[in-house]
Amino acid sequence: MKLVSELKARRFVPLLTGYLAGGWVVLEVIDQLTGNEILPFLFYPIALTLLICGIPAVGVVAWFHGAKGDQKPPPREVAILSGLAVIALLVTGYVVRDQLAEPESRTASALDRLDPTADPRRIAVMYFDAAGFDAAGSEDEAELLAAGLTESLIDELSRVPAIHVVSRNGVAPLRGRTSFPTDSVRRALQVGTFVQGRVTESDSIVSVRVQVVNAATDRNVGSGTFERPRSELFRLQDEIAGQVALFLRETIGEEVRLVADADRAENVDAWVLVQRAAELESEAGRLAALEDAEGAVRRLASADSVLAHAEDQAPEWSVPPARRGWLAYGRARRGGFDRSAIPALLEQGRAHAERALAIDPQDADALELRATINYWSYLLNLTSGPGEAERLLEQAEADFHAATAADPTQASAYSSLSHLMMNQGQTAQAKLAAEQSYEADPWLVNANLTLLRLFQTSLDLQDEREARSWCNEGARRFPNDYRFVACRVWLLALPTTTPDSVAASLDDAWMQCEAVVELSPSSLRDFNRSHCRMLIAMALFRAELPDSARAVAERARVGPDIDPIRELAWLEAIVLTWLGDPEAAVDRLSLYLAANPGQVEAFARDDTWWLRDLRPLPGYQRLVRPR
Repeated sequence: MKLVSELKARRFVPLLTGYLAGGWVVLEVIDQLTGNEILPFLFYPIALTLLICGIPAVGVVAWFHGAKGDQKPPPREVAILSGLAVIALLVTGYVVRDQLAEPESRTASALDRLDPTADPRRIAVMYFDAAGFDAAGSEDEAELLAAGLTESLIDELSRVPAIHVVSRNGVAPLRGRTSFPTDSVRRALQVGTFVQGRVTESDSIVSVRVQVVNAATDRNVGSGTFERPRSELFRLQDEIAGQVALFLRETIGEEVRLVADADRAENVDAWVLVQRAAELESEAGRLAALEDAEGAVRRLASADSVLAHAEDQAPEWSVPPARRGWLAYGRARRGGFDRSAIPALLEQGRAHAERALAIDPQDADALELRATINYWSYLLNLTSGPGEAERLLEQAEADFHAATAADPTQASAYSSLSHLMMNQGQTAQAKLAAEQSYEADPWLVNANLTLLRLFQTSLDLQDEREARSWCNEGARRFPNDYRFVACRVWLLALPTTTPDSVAASLDDAWMQCEAVVELSPSSLRDFNRSHCRMLIAMALFRAELPDSARAVAERARVGPDIDPIRELAWLEAIVLTWLGDPEAAVDRLSLYLAANPGQVEAFARDDTWWLRDLRPLPGYQRLVRPR
């Protein structure tokens, strides 16, 4: 009882309560600043560590000075506080070191521990072989082309920080070899991957055949053929080298993934099963491209069964449940806008993600999976109860950030974060996240979506030069992706275009819309047909054909069976705003926001140019008012 009385007299509880309350406020402020990337992420763990270490110091100060009256600090108090300060500094230093070391150790350990001759990122591009061209006296021309392609390819790959490429001088002594290098050469060059090529001509078409070989096993990792008319070849030499470099980066990236997975697996049988599941998933993708939906679903079901077996084989390995979650999410996305099966599939995916994270809370793939499922649920308005949409969005954003912190090369997480920020009206931040994705994607596993985000954010920022550049880059690298055909029609909507230039492009724009529909998956063709017509309506307005713009927009309307999230209503609201019909624009926008209530706050913050003339009007302000 005497101790309790002493504590009361020295106001121990009020002082500690005040300290903890003030500390909580400080932590909340720092959490907001680090979450919005105003301060480095290290500030929060440092502040939390110091707050905890300060608790005994508060007790010491309360004991010596809590009672009323003036008390001079005795030597004993100074000694205790000095000791606590030293301990706090040591603990803080340990926390900082741990925080800085963790991402690097998790992302780089698997490959950095390899012998250089087993590291697929270490590459030697051997000088390409050349066969004489058809024309007389063109042997030198063939040799020059082969050497030029080789050197251009070395230069292209050297620009990728994640790849180590042997210099021209390093491979020059091996020029003219027709067989794969011997073990002694491999050890001398210290590489895990060899690239060889052959340039030939047939019927005035020059072919470049490239082969990628695992240096340690002589296994053919991948091969590709690139062709150009002979008349264009030297002019397009750098372009061919660029295409070959893209192919190599994707191929070698798959080898890197295999090495990383093998390092994380403790059970060889489980690792083999995971690779088998990846093959089945690839087969499903090929069948889906051929419109064989049933065959694709069967392959995905088989892949899930194989992964379930792998999970049984290695219950302490987070990869199998994470991959099962991605499979479930992929099946949900393959259904297009048919929502009937989506909620159950997303719940399956979320359960797999939680199981993976219970095994490894820092698994970047599992974190991104959970974030993606929560974000997709938010976008489709698959929520129940007040505040559920906001909670899903906050969790998704936090998990995307956590995934990129756990693995700074998690390019797909950056790309999805970019999309999330776009939908929250944070256009500049969205473009920054897309640029981070582009820089963090050495193996180009997510390049199509990243290029699309860069195009979209540039368009929202009304940066025509950047938007056109990213659209052209996407079309060059992904010519069969309908989105990089549609982007050319989007560009006609920019206010920087001239009526004459748009009018001259209208026939081509209609043809591009036909190509968009033809390249689209069957489940999206009806939606994409109407979507592209809305873009044509915008182009017609820019061509100073307002009546045609209104008529095309009205004909492009579809019901919720084709457009359940009412995206076309939002596009039509833009057209009607430009046409000077604000009441009709607000009506169409209200249809979109009714289907997407989580977007209200984003529209309240929106500062893009699309609806600039509508935003000041009372009808718009009523729509975006907090509910």
